[in-house]
Amino acid sequence: MLTLEEPSKTFDESSDITGSPARRDNKMVAIGLAIILPTIAFIWAWNSAQPPLDNTPLAVLGDVPPFSLIDITGKTITNDDFVGQPWVANFVFTRCSGPCQELSARMRSIQYALREKASAVQLVSISIDPKYDTPAKLGVFAKRYNAEPAMWHFLTGDSQDEIHNLMRHGFMQTVMPASDEEPIQHSNYMVIVDRDGKIRAVRDGMLPASKRLILHDLEKLQAETPSE
Repeated sequence: MLTLEEPSKTFDESSDITGSPARRDNKMVAIGLAIILPTIAFIWAWNSAQPPLDNTPLAVLGDVPPFSLIDITGKTITNDDFVGQPWVANFVFTRCSGPCQELSARMRSIQYALREKASAVQLVSISIDPKYDTPAKLGVFAKRYNAEPAMWHFLTGDSQDEIHNLMRHGFMQTVMPASDEEPIQHSNYMVIVDRDGKIRAVRDGMLPASKRLILHDLEKLQAETPSE
């Protein structure tokens, strides 16, 4: 008598149900990679975007010319008030709908960092729209960014031409008066000045790396031996 044997069954692990341990492990690995890889890519991109720091002495780029402006209290402030400590200057105006808000936020962040270090560095924001930016309006603007009066000074004046000339010829930045079609146009640089009133560096305040670079510039200036 012939006996028919039942065909043997082969078990293919690759076609196992999704609930098998091997399949679950592979799935967890895939999920883990999906989470970790973008994070690694972000960290790599952030680090690669950070320019290297060095200890090369800062060159002298020019001298800040004499100026006389008024602060938010109406007090007259001149360039001589900043002799003896490094300072950072930028130019903004309160009606600015463009970069001025980000520049002021960057300055605020620098202020916080300097405060933590108990640094004597001063910050100076000069309005390029003095006809509108009265001391009172600048005072409101300063409060918006938590400016500390002993460290961060907001200055204005009576003459737009004088301030624009100071910006162009004194701080080496561009500025164009408002027209019927456009508001005031200006460059976005922050100017690092040493304790003797000499311009030592100019940094683009719109770049995320600017804070890091400016703080490093200031550390260099503070480490210099004061001139007699």
